[in-house]
Amino acid sequence: MANMLMPFVMFLFLFGLILLNVPVAFALFFTSMVFGLIFWGWNGLYVTFQGVWSLMNNWALVALPLFVFMSALLEKSGVADELFTTFYKLLGRIRGSLAVIAIILGYTIGAMSGVIAAAIASLALIIYPLMVRHGYDKKLAIGSILAAGTLPQVVPPSFNMIVYGSVAGVSVGKLFAGGLGVGTVMALVFSIYVLVWSHLNKDKVPVFAEEEITLKEKIISLKYLIGPLAIILGVLGSIFTGIATPTEASGVGAFLSLIYVTVRRKLNRKVMEDSLLVTLKVTSMACWIMAGGSAFSSVFSGIGGKRLVVDLLMSLPAAKVTVLIFSLALIFFLGMFVDPVSIIMIMTPILTPAVTNLGYDPLWWGVAFTSMLLVSYLTPPVGLGLYYFKGAIDEVSMDEIYQAVLPFIVLQVIAIVIIILKPEIVLWFIKTLSRGG
Repeated sequence: MANMLMPFVMFLFLFGLILLNVPVAFALFFTSMVFGLIFWGWNGLYVTFQGVWSLMNNWALVALPLFVFMSALLEKSGVADELFTTFYKLLGRIRGSLAVIAIILGYTIGAMSGVIAAAIASLALIIYPLMVRHGYDKKLAIGSILAAGTLPQVVPPSFNMIVYGSVAGVSVGKLFAGGLGVGTVMALVFSIYVLVWSHLNKDKVPVFAEEEITLKEKIISLKYLIGPLAIILGVLGSIFTGIATPTEASGVGAFLSLIYVTVRRKLNRKVMEDSLLVTLKVTSMACWIMAGGSAFSSVFSGIGGKRLVVDLLMSLPAAKVTVLIFSLALIFFLGMFVDPVSIIMIMTPILTPAVTNLGYDPLWWGVAFTSMLLVSYLTPPVGLGLYYFKGAIDEVSMDEIYQAVLPFIVLQVIAIVIIILKPEIVLWFIKTLSRGG
């Protein structure tokens, strides 16, 4: 009985450290080493670090720094400004257009980079001041930017999907294809809400472009789409046609981004230095968390925790439904306190076997898992997206941000419910688009 309780004690020990503000990566390592030593003595260190060695030798993880570099380079070089100009010319006279443009930009930036921090910072700095200046409702402005800024973590090339695919042992390319389906559903749900809300609250959402925009101006503005579209097609096209693996496609994306900013004469020493520094910081943070999560998973499985949790879940009444609901609810709850990469590293080895044993498609579940992680970027107290926005727009209070984001959290959940009730949406994208790994 004591041994059966130890996996739960291990979890409580870990979350106790996290609540004491111990950095998640170090909390994972320390918990793993303590329980490894308790169970196996000094041999427990071998168990602890064996998983770390296996993970760090995973070729798919090479894509992380390359996609982060691609994102940082595009952000620092001002590509988002040019994209905004194009979408403004095309949609400026539609009520609520600035919020819709934010959503489209978030989707587009996601398809070029896959990093949330860059998307939220860019949207906050470019679009939020315009929204406020033209009398947009503050809550709609903040909420739409934050919701749009989360899309890069489900629209490929998604950072979280690369990590999940590496841990779960499923095709990252096929996860990307499914993510494109979820991202499209979410973008549509957000846009419909914005347009309906704007129509019902015309006094709070004025029409942005009062002057008439000619057809010629709209056509000329399309030139700013050529580079980004080439990057998106280069990355996603090479993956979905099977020409390149996601890892190889990350190199394609980084190279095309470098060529694009050079041709646009936006590449200089400062842009390159800043991009490399961001790449170093984000990749280092992710690797420490992944290493700690891998160590935790090795020890947790070794003491029988993985098998125990799977057996408990499988014993639930109406397991096919209750396990799915419980798993997604647990991810939602953990997202309030733990960062998404840590959730992937801790929960994937535990929840995924239980869900897939019940007959759910492993790729569909991977997409649903990573989609639910989007909510964690917006749920306080740890919601990273909230702090990215606050860092970019300091004059906005955290209370205002919390209130503004609530409707969009509901919209994210609605979009996830849609793909649960209609799994064929995700599976169609996977079957239609993915030929490569």
